Amino acid sequence: MSDMIPSHLFAPPLAAMDGLQFRLVETADFRPLQETCYADKRAALFLDHFEQMMVWQGNGRACWLFIEHNGRLVGSGELIIYPHGAELANLFVVPQYRGRGIGTAMIIVLSRIARHWQLTGLEIGVECQNERALALYRRLGFVDDREVRLPGGETAVILHKTL
Repeated sequence: MSDMIPSHLFAPPLAAMDGLQFRLVETADFRPLQETCYADKRAALFLDHFEQMMVWQGNGRACWLFIEHNGRLVGSGELIIYPHGAELANLFVVPQYRGRGIGTAMIIVLSRIARHWQLTGLEIGVECQNERALALYRRLGFVDDREVRLPGGETAVILHKTL
């Protein structure tokens, strides 16, 4: 499935900043992703995650975006398909690039791909205290669905959007 994503779906939205590009993560992206987007994750855990996502992407169960601005890695995000739904996960924008519309553009591109794959809805989770992300997701049409307790004791909200 992932190799059947038409290239026009990766085009940045019209309002996105100039120089922004989206593409699928490739094997050669391991080190830049680890250093830039997953620096807080233990190396062995990231390796497991990377390998799993590459398998899922290869068999059409996921789409993992690599986001660049003028050739520099500025973020990544995942669309993961489960038997009873789909989730946007691990959305990350490099701190110095936040507030420039990259997160919005990422969600728009991932949503396009979800629609292309004929998915009917998306979920996204966020810790309740992350008010900036909550506001973004709600602005993009996601609505609160339920709250969950995370392993560390924090509370997260799961939002849903019908496509």
